Amino acid sequence: MPVTLGRRFAYNGVMDSTGDLQEGTSFAASAGTHYAAEAAAEVYGAGGNAADAAVAAAAAVGVTEPLMSSIGGGGFALVRAPGEGTSGGSGTAEVIDYYDCMPGKGLPPAAFGASGSPTTMILKYGAGVESIVGAASCAVPGSLRGWELLLRRHGKLTLREALAPAVRLARDGFELCKTSGMWFEVAEEVLRLTDETRKNFYTNGRVYRTSEEIRFPELAETLQAVGEAGADLFYEGDMARRISSYILAEGGIVTEEDLASYEAIVREPLSFDYNGRTLYTNGPPSAGGPTLAQMMRVISGYDLMSLPDEDYGKILAGAMKYALEDRDRAYTEISENAAVARHLISEDYVRAQRARIFSGSGSASGDSFGSPHTTHLSCVDETGLAVSITASMGYGSGIVIPGTGIPMNNALGEPELNPRGFHALSPGERLISTMSPTILSSPDGDLVSLGSPGASRIPTAVMQALVNVVDHGLPLETAVCAPRLHAERNLLAYESGARKPDISGYERVLAYEEPSMYFGGVNAVRRTPEGAFEAAADPRRSGGAAFG
Repeated sequence: MPVTLGRRFAYNGVMDSTGDLQEGTSFAASAGTHYAAEAAAEVYGAGGNAADAAVAAAAAVGVTEPLMSSIGGGGFALVRAPGEGTSGGSGTAEVIDYYDCMPGKGLPPAAFGASGSPTTMILKYGAGVESIVGAASCAVPGSLRGWELLLRRHGKLTLREALAPAVRLARDGFELCKTSGMWFEVAEEVLRLTDETRKNFYTNGRVYRTSEEIRFPELAETLQAVGEAGADLFYEGDMARRISSYILAEGGIVTEEDLASYEAIVREPLSFDYNGRTLYTNGPPSAGGPTLAQMMRVISGYDLMSLPDEDYGKILAGAMKYALEDRDRAYTEISENAAVARHLISEDYVRAQRARIFSGSGSASGDSFGSPHTTHLSCVDETGLAVSITASMGYGSGIVIPGTGIPMNNALGEPELNPRGFHALSPGERLISTMSPTILSSPDGDLVSLGSPGASRIPTAVMQALVNVVDHGLPLETAVCAPRLHAERNLLAYESGARKPDISGYERVLAYEEPSMYFGGVNAVRRTPEGAFEAAADPRRSGGAAFG
């Protein structure tokens, strides 16, 4: 018999999504905060394009959602460029991988492993999440190298121009949004780890609360200096020495060599067809995009619109559960992930998965809350240039570099990113990620850019939004707001109104009366075949949308 773990209510209570269809505009953005969406529109209006706007939004969200992303973290930018001289359905796509990598170059073996006693904390999320924090959890961050490369390959403006709104927000201040206010409470123990961290995130002996004004003057100076001097200042200059020396002194393993040798990488995206559209997503060595592709390939074998609710829910939940099981089992070695992905999205394999859904075969036990400390933004302009960025800093390490205001990631302390164990990767090796920035393109010129935060709920949230747009023909905002479910191992979670399977097949059931940020936070934009623009910021988080 399933154990129903009570009826749950929205963890953040945020239901104020901004989204609409706009005609007579030439640009749309959706991001984790309304400040970030407005920063994107501002930079676009100043002569930029979707790439410039995406960097502006990424920097602004790093200021206004400081526990979700940071220049002390990393991510992925999926870019779909229009075909030469066209704004139609044809175009090229690429992924800019600026995710975190394993540090420790030049250090002796004894420096690794935090002497066997890394700092561990239980965060107040779900049933409690164990996370390794402190300097030993910091990986080499890639944000600035990635943003600079995105601008160089696709933008029109300088890094200084793209960072200007973020500099202003950090210097002049902003009101803390509901989602960030809630995460400050969840991570309050981490945020008191050092004097420097308390200085930035505490006021009057407590963390900042929702709607209170917060400023990051040192971060403003850092962003302004990097805008003027370029990312080399962070990776090779005085700032690099300051970052490395502090982390090493605090027991971490990020060296100057790690920073100096870090490079953002241009990769070919994973692409596949779904109901007459082409989908591009983050490919290997990341596991997120292939997991999404596996789910979409499995459900593509059914006429979803004709199914009764229970069968519909069974197919979606089964595709989720088995793909996530494969992700945990198969994507463990970076060098082998491309071959693994080819197998798991092959026609023979997905046909077997379809049979498995209705055979009732078992799967691994346990349940997952995973790290939700991720953010997503999407931008599209009138030329057909679309950018989809998902970024993260884990739960945050509790480390802020003195004099810079830079919060550092704890990517090495996230078990799902390190399936081989803490400090087990080789220096320079990229971490595995579930992030799945995605772009849909159709021959008639329809263009959708979307993605989500939410750990294992990233691909399941993106899949459901895509199904709502493609199969159900819903407007973007309705597609994003629609009730969701999530199936993983022996857990089924669902929002009120979701089309769910028979719950007797699951040992643990989470029923949410209201939309909850547990199910991710899809931020999406669309340029319709007619040239109108749509944008939707998921009401499950405190996002915003803007047009230009």
